[in-house]
Amino acid sequence: MSAPASRSSSRSKLILVQIVAAVGLIAMGGWLGRAWEARREKPAPSADSTADVAPAPSGESASTGVVHFEKSRQESAGVRLGEVQTAETEDSIAVTGKLAVDEDRLAHIYSMVEGVLREAPVKLGQDVKAGQLLAMVDSKEVGAAKLELARDRLNLGFARTNHDWAQTIHNNTQALITALAKNPPVREIEVKFRDQPMGDNRQLLVAGYAKYEQTKADFERLETLRSQNVGVEKDFIRAKAEYEASTATYQAVLEQLKFTTKQRLLESDQKLQEAVTAERMGRASLLILGYKEDEIDKMDPLAEGEAVAHYPIRAPFDGTVIGKHAVLSEQVGPTHQLYEITDLARVWLVADVFEKDLPALVRVAGKTLEFTAAGYGDKKFSAKVAHTGNSVDEKTRAVRLIAVAENPDRVLKPGMFVQVSLPVGEKKAMVQVPSAAVQSHSGESFVFVARGEDEFEKRRVRLGRTVGEAVEVLDGLKSGERIVVTGGFALKSEMLKELMAGD
Repeated sequence: MSAPASRSSSRSKLILVQIVAAVGLIAMGGWLGRAWEARREKPAPSADSTADVAPAPSGESASTGVVHFEKSRQESAGVRLGEVQTAETEDSIAVTGKLAVDEDRLAHIYSMVEGVLREAPVKLGQDVKAGQLLAMVDSKEVGAAKLELARDRLNLGFARTNHDWAQTIHNNTQALITALAKNPPVREIEVKFRDQPMGDNRQLLVAGYAKYEQTKADFERLETLRSQNVGVEKDFIRAKAEYEASTATYQAVLEQLKFTTKQRLLESDQKLQEAVTAERMGRASLLILGYKEDEIDKMDPLAEGEAVAHYPIRAPFDGTVIGKHAVLSEQVGPTHQLYEITDLARVWLVADVFEKDLPALVRVAGKTLEFTAAGYGDKKFSAKVAHTGNSVDEKTRAVRLIAVAENPDRVLKPGMFVQVSLPVGEKKAMVQVPSAAVQSHSGESFVFVARGEDEFEKRRVRLGRTVGEAVEVLDGLKSGERIVVTGGFALKSEMLKELMAGD
């Protein structure tokens, strides 16, 4: 026979052996089931035949369904007992969800100005504090804004000085005018206002006042002489004319200085307001770019040198860098994302709840849910419902549920899949046992009830809901009974072994 034909024959024999083995296993399973049913239905032996029946060996009793398992073997087999419990539970449904970053604490970092990236000291995955430097950009726009602010500050200083000077001249001039209204001696006025700055106003007022006082005195003297028929008429007429002229001149000076000093004060006040506005606009430009008030107050653009064009980009809050696209010497601007930062101390649980389960969605609004996360087994986490959606998605026919989970240890990672439990009914008392306590064979579920130190009764049970690690028992057990909660598989193996031995 050729080599290919020999290999083909070997394969055929191997397949035939596998088929025979599979049929044998199926037959064995059916035989074990029939044997167990026959043993359950077998009547108890009569008194006449007891002599022919051997004492029940270690294993299941032939007549009572009791498994004997020595206490010395229980510890090594992991057999542990516990009581059947009654607990307040509620119906719930399981919904698959996914963890995501908290979008209320998510920031996409851009440069608000065009420029070249000079520094990018923060690394991917690094924790940052609010205000920490993320990047430094060289920007002509920032440099121009700072120098403009410096110029505005200088102009503001000049405007304030001019306004203060105008205010001083106005106040002193008005004070001199008030003092002259009392007709004091000229010498007294000169002494009192000698050190009071008021520009040319003092000379104009004092000179006019002195001329007025002199012509007045001459006129009054000649008027007295004239009344006594003493003196020359023409001298009287001349004195009167000079007096009237000096009076008019003095009044004109008073009116002019009252107006001009006030006008100059108003003009200086207007220029001051313009300078203040310009300086505030310069500050506003820098505020728009992200600078703080105290930073602007401390700025000295003229002393910064080349650093005048440096534009710092800082972290808006405490968080973790989950995305970095910052490359040194690269042109950046408002359309170039540099970093992505989020606060991982809190994450979102996002789940889609289908239309048939909407009543459960209404019940959980504002409440705290429990969920399990892939990778952490049966460990329970909690999240508070923040949003239950306002519409049904046309494609998925589901409503979006968002809950917030605190994550101080950062064990929950965005992107993880989770199982969420949504309550759908009222709480009620439920007899329950650990899921590990329930065994199954030949289509029936049962538990082992302790009857002594080394005897265990196989008790058939009817099961209901599964709630976490527990399962509801509708029939077959009552609260307080002692059952095998772990290690029941060893008892089941013992039971099947004796079944096979007996048959």
